[in-house]
Amino acid sequence: MYIQFATASAVGRAPERAPRHAEAWATSNAIEYMAMRKTILLFALALPLGAQAPQPPLEDGYVRRAPEAAHGQAPGMKVTELARTGRTFEVTMRKGDEVAAGLTEFAEQNHIKVAHFTAVGAIDSGVLGWFDPDKRAYKKIVINQEAEVVSLSGNIALQNGKPFVHAHCVVALSDGSTRGGHLIEGHVSLAMQVFVVDASEPEK
Repeated sequence: MYIQFATASAVGRAPERAPRHAEAWATSNAIEYMAMRKTILLFALALPLGAQAPQPPLEDGYVRRAPEAAHGQAPGMKVTELARTGRTFEVTMRKGDEVAAGLTEFAEQNHIKVAHFTAVGAIDSGVLGWFDPDKRAYKKIVINQEAEVVSLSGNIALQNGKPFVHAHCVVALSDGSTRGGHLIEGHVSLAMQVFVVDASEPEK
């Protein structure tokens, strides 16, 4: 996994505008930021409530997310910080890296409490999940072939004081069909490029 840091000149800076437009531009961006933050924080608050509910036994073909992601499963991960104001990172992963575990480790290393991300790339194995509300578990959708990631987005929030990655993923198979669901795990085949926007409050 590769993390790159870039200057804030290219990302996160307001475009040159006449002074009378600057205030309106800043207000619009502030409103969008607060709306995004509210959505992510509401999700973060809901996580512990769901974790406390009684868990019925699992049937064959179902899986639950592990409470913590294992470390060391994305040795090729590198990270790029693209801006210091509303920090933006480019995280690239190489063959064999596990996406969810890599993003969790990245968030821990960079002290991220609230963030959102999008990604493109390819995997050759993984597990997606369809959440069954009655069983309170994910029905497994196993990917065991080369698959193009056509959509991968999610957020990072704190759960029990540690970063928790929540993502949904859609992949395209060789015949053009697709599979989608909650990302349980995904192993990179060629490459994976993730853009993470950190919305955490600055540390005082």
